[in-house]
Amino acid sequence: KRAEVKSFLKMLPKYHAHMKRHSRRTLLTRICGIYTVKLLTKTTETTSTATTTVANNSGDVVSSGEGKQQAEKEEEGTEQTFLVMNSVFPAEGSQFISERYDLKGSTVGRECSIEERKKKGTNAVLKDLDMVNEVEFMRNNLLPLPREADDEKSQSHSSFATTKSYGIDIGPRLKADLLSQLRSDVSLLAECGVMDYSLLVGVVNLEESTYSIKANPFRYILSKKHKKQTGIQGKIIKLISFPMKTIIAPPLYLTSKLYTILGHTMSSILTLPLPYYGAGICGVDGGNLSILHGRRLGKRGVYYLGLIDFLQPWTTKKVLEREMWGLLGYDKSAVSCTDPEEYGERFIEFMSQIMI
Repeated sequence: KRAEVKSFLKMLPKYHAHMKRHSRRTLLTRICGIYTVKLLTKTTETTSTATTTVANNSGDVVSSGEGKQQAEKEEEGTEQTFLVMNSVFPAEGSQFISERYDLKGSTVGRECSIEERKKKGTNAVLKDLDMVNEVEFMRNNLLPLPREADDEKSQSHSSFATTKSYGIDIGPRLKADLLSQLRSDVSLLAECGVMDYSLLVGVVNLEESTYSIKANPFRYILSKKHKKQTGIQGKIIKLISFPMKTIIAPPLYLTSKLYTILGHTMSSILTLPLPYYGAGICGVDGGNLSILHGRRLGKRGVYYLGLIDFLQPWTTKKVLEREMWGLLGYDKSAVSCTDPEEYGERFIEFMSQIMI
């Protein structure tokens, strides 16, 4: 949009200074450049020549007739503007990101429909009311989270089995760091007179399928139950297999343990569930706070975070849009289009409530 292009060019000096000062911590999307492309269209013009007659001395006609000429002409067509920026999510993210949120702090019309959830599955973009409903439900219901079926998991997550985990669960230290940087970023956006931005959140569930029994082949071998054989054949097989199982059980058990530990360690280092195409190559360079380890509903997870869509200026059109929402009976303080200062304060307050 032309208004957004003008807004970006106007805020560019302050944006550049802010990015230099907070280069490794800011959540603002890294903008690489803005480009304008003019599309040329070719048109063909046909022109007619006048009738020409040439006669010799005897009066005979040498040539006569009407000719046509064609010429190609280039004309400027539509003009398109492109903004190139870093992605908040890594490449191939659709393969392992289980939840996506677009959060503005607004609650009017900010809910993902059931139809969209069914149609898009994990690619559906959830919004503010979806998060608010979850947080309110978890705070008002003291039901313990279900324990893991596997004994090893139950022991490692026993502290989370009887406590509530909801919203963006990153712990008090990371929450304080994240909110501090968000306040700094939002202060810049309010100073530049822009609004309607949002915090894009991608959630990776590190325990969804990575550590099931079949994901660990060694544990699967140990737990697999073979079909029982009857009669003399069964007794012979049992007689032979018992000492073999006794011999291979200890090394298989140790290997299973090492496999599990390695999986936990590698997933923590790479911040992605394995296997992931391009892990270590197609990373996200969005600052230290753009990829955070935490918990999601009691399970280990990773959060991808980024502030996006921060080029919308507070214009007369937005003021009229806010008034229209008010005339329709909605709370004007809860709609998306609001004054940049008020928008920023509401944004930070909302993020503070959904983070634990």
